[in-house]
Amino acid sequence: MELQWPLILFTTLLAWSAGLFATQCAYALRGAAPKAQMSAWITSAVLLVVGGVAVFMHLEHWERIFNGFGHLTSGITQELIAIVVLAVVAVVFAVYLRRGTGKVPAWVCVAGIVVSAVLLVVMAHSYMMAARPAWDSVFQILSIVGAACVMGPGTMAAIDGFTAGKVGATGAAAVVDARAEVGNATAVPTAKLNAVAVLAGSVANAVTTLLYIAVMSAASSAFVSMGHYFDPTHPTQAVTDVALLTPFGGGLPMTLLAIIAALLAVVCALVGKKQGSWKVWGLAAAVCGCVGAIALRVLFYQMGGSVFLYF
Repeated sequence: MELQWPLILFTTLLAWSAGLFATQCAYALRGAAPKAQMSAWITSAVLLVVGGVAVFMHLEHWERIFNGFGHLTSGITQELIAIVVLAVVAVVFAVYLRRGTGKVPAWVCVAGIVVSAVLLVVMAHSYMMAARPAWDSVFQILSIVGAACVMGPGTMAAIDGFTAGKVGATGAAAVVDARAEVGNATAVPTAKLNAVAVLAGSVANAVTTLLYIAVMSAASSAFVSMGHYFDPTHPTQAVTDVALLTPFGGGLPMTLLAIIAALLAVVCALVGKKQGSWKVWGLAAAVCGCVGAIALRVLFYQMGGSVFLYF
């Protein structure tokens, strides 16, 4: 199947955005990394906007996308609703961040985590089609959730590493940081939270990546041959290239890249935990997660053959 780069970028960037927002909500619940919160919020918002713009590039007549919004069963409508709800919760989160106390209520944090997870599931579910065996699997959904689990914590840890070292804060900003750091009884050392979040997220991503590749490989047995048919403009070339419909055939380069990137993210998390330095290793884990997610989505489209194949 032809690669749909706008949709590849859309799913990857929205997973990154949702993963980062959910992570900062989890940190806010524990009173951790107060200085990193606004920077993380801005980064998440930028990723959400860029990812949202990318999806419009998928359509030759992008204005026609509004025709589908009137149908609640439409995947694109459900995605829009989830994005809007996430945006509303994010705005509420930012309003509380800007207040003098610097503390976000627990209900806002929990809502942010739940809505982020719902957005990931809704977005991935819209690609599930019974006619495409490699897509019609819950592990396809889990692969996107897994990518968010490493990109979000990795980015949050990196931002915390950069902002925690800043000095010279004055005025209201310094007061907010001080209150958030000493006035929250549930606060935990940020370094420990970074290590747990990035390591757990990278392992989850590696597991879901490997599982989905295995599922795509097994899905090749569901394809059914429907005789012979050739494109009239290319009479010597079959319409379907069967070699591309297996992760370990024509899709091998992307398969290896997805696996290597997922495992490298785990290595980055382990090194970051050992050194206690997340400026580099947190960002490296997030980048590895992004590369692996893109590779897996490319493989996703390479394996996107219909259950009925014409040779």
